[in-house]
Amino acid sequence: MSDIEIGAFPFVIRRGKPLLMIITNRSGKAWILPKGQPEDGLSNAQVALLEASEEAGVEGKLVAPLRHKDFKRRGGGFLRIYPLAIRKVLRKWPEQSFRKRELVSVKQALDLVTHKEHVEAINYFTSPEKLKQLARSAKS
Repeated sequence: MSDIEIGAFPFVIRRGKPLLMIITNRSGKAWILPKGQPEDGLSNAQVALLEASEEAGVEGKLVAPLRHKDFKRRGGGFLRIYPLAIRKVLRKWPEQSFRKRELVSVKQALDLVTHKEHVEAINYFTSPEKLKQLARSAKS
């Protein structure tokens, strides 16, 4: 396993409130953000887009000015998360047969997600200051 995993923070703003797309892990026992390993020939940002599409069935755009944020993982290394403004929710996606997905409020996400670095990412990107930046960037 590499020292870094690449993930996406897929979100949409509805009525001024963020909704997050979370997914189950492969075993179906834990709720997480879409993530995966770096891939040869792809930038980390491209991997984040790919993982969101393959695992969560969402497409969108990575939003600036936040770009990405790194979170330490339990076993060492870190998880690099890119905020992704959802533009399209796919009816069919590559990993739909073994993953569930849910578009949930921040509170619901925090109640369901248990991996420490995923919880930290949710808290980071939904802090009032960051949320304003995301909402502005998602509109453009």
